[in-house]
Amino acid sequence: MCSFCRMTISEKRYAAELVDRDGNLFKFDDIGCMLRFVRDRNLEGKAAAHFVVDYEQRDWLNGERAYYVKSEAIHSPMGGGLVAFRDRAKAEACAANLGGKVLSFDDLSNP
Repeated sequence: MCSFCRMTISEKRYAAELVDRDGNLFKFDDIGCMLRFVRDRNLEGKAAAHFVVDYEQRDWLNGERAYYVKSEAIHSPMGGGLVAFRDRAKAEACAANLGGKVLSFDDLSNP
């Protein structure tokens, strides 16, 4: 279950995880849920690691190194409208296709 909204994590391509400095693992059904969880708990800069799933390849990658696409056309489980990619060119192609914007992890962390 998602640590923020409590929904079942059913669509892996939108999933995210956070490991805090105490080694606790938090799972999310939507990248937006992870971001809201971090903000609500004042965890900005306090996480040991963030992980997200590559939207196309559906494998885990380091969230700080991922490229994100934000678009209203992305219908993620909780409406975060975000997907992640390992490859910037793939993120740019997705953004162009969906009328979205490519963002870095820092862009997401500092709205």
